[in-house]
Amino acid sequence: MLLRKPFYRLARACTFFALVASFASLGFSQGNNNNNNNNNNNNNNGGNNDTGNGGGVEIDPQGVLRISAIDNSLALRVRKAALQTLTRDEQVASPLRKVSLNRLEKVVAERLSEQQELGDEILGLAGLTRIEYVFFLPDSNDIVIAGPAEKIHVTENGDRVGLKSGCSVLNLMDLVVALRVYAPSTEAVGSIAVSIEPTQEGIKRMNQYNEQFKGRANQINPAVLAGMKQSLGYQNVIIKGVPRETNFARVLVEADYRMKLIGLGLENTIIPFTPWIVRTQAGANANALQRWYFEADYSSVVTNEDRSALQLKGQGAKLTSEKEYLAKNGTRSRGAGAGDAASVGFAKEFTQKFEALGEVMPVFSQMRNLFDMSIVAAFMQQNDFYGKANWDLGVFADEEKMTTKVNNGISQVEPAVNAMWKEGTLITPIGGVHISSRKLASDPQVDSKLDESSEKLSAPGDLAQSQWWWD
Repeated sequence: MLLRKPFYRLARACTFFALVASFASLGFSQGNNNNNNNNNNNNNNGGNNDTGNGGGVEIDPQGVLRISAIDNSLALRVRKAALQTLTRDEQVASPLRKVSLNRLEKVVAERLSEQQELGDEILGLAGLTRIEYVFFLPDSNDIVIAGPAEKIHVTENGDRVGLKSGCSVLNLMDLVVALRVYAPSTEAVGSIAVSIEPTQEGIKRMNQYNEQFKGRANQINPAVLAGMKQSLGYQNVIIKGVPRETNFARVLVEADYRMKLIGLGLENTIIPFTPWIVRTQAGANANALQRWYFEADYSSVVTNEDRSALQLKGQGAKLTSEKEYLAKNGTRSRGAGAGDAASVGFAKEFTQKFEALGEVMPVFSQMRNLFDMSIVAAFMQQNDFYGKANWDLGVFADEEKMTTKVNNGISQVEPAVNAMWKEGTLITPIGGVHISSRKLASDPQVDSKLDESSEKLSAPGDLAQSQWWWD
């Protein structure tokens, strides 16, 4: 699966300075549309009002995504303080927790029918922070996902994270979106994709605007930056495979954008990090766009002989760089080869520190969870887990009973502009994301030893009818 994230770099002569444009995004619905969405969510999701949107993001009624800075250090301190309050006897983490999807759906259906709140345990999938396995267990007729889990901590921004690690726990609504994309008796979806694209006209206008400042870097001020922002205009958000009103789509766009902010040196990562803007050299690869994108990074993806199980190992995602050609009129073309040394170095460091970044910036571990969910859902569809379990997804398949459309549909992002000295080069990165889960789910290696793991995942014989997870 290829989670793709284009980060583009536009280099253009501007005698003494560099203008760095980043394209903002993200968040909560506002105004009357927001109230309507929240009311619908209350009605259909048992009054949980679980939009899933993290703090620092906003989607206005026109579908424009905006983002503001989050104090990641504060969230870290609050979580650490909460961890210190636990007694020694309280269980903080489980190395392998199992969740039966069809049992969970029955519990959710019952609560929704009685208009009960689902609660953090259900919405946070019992604290799972990864999916390492999916199994069909014929003895109990369960479809089980399994992986490490932690006690759920809800941050002041509304994110559900593991109390010990800070990594995001799985979001039920995101999983439901993935299951619907790869639902039984539906045509297989090739990929889930998000891209943030500046318009050709916007790039052309920005180039024309910047011409007047050649050799006049001392005139760069807030008014000039505002003019650049206006000339560039909103960026179009292209979303494929999932509804743009879902938290699933929002996470992909936010992860894309926050990665860009890190590259531009505009986001506090807490952990030591050398942003791309510090690495890049003026004039390097003039008229080239640097593209950065996330793609799958599993050390192994294996199945058993009868394809009743799948195991995912590894980090799950990495950052890759390449470049495009850019014409003066704003048109772009692929095929310019690998990214420059600065982009390659930035992508390499981002990949090396991906796990650590996901602990202090939950959106990255949320995005990685979407990788896991999408691959598992595609594998379930391809191997007819639904027919084997005699399960049609129930309320998970019904948008009227269980809505996943929790915000205004994202259609554009607001540009944010920053000025930096870079020896006369204009640099403009752009973004995007691509998930090709069906391909990765189609080609796992076969490992007969995987059958031995089914014993670890089997449901206990004394499992209560309403119990949907176990360790």
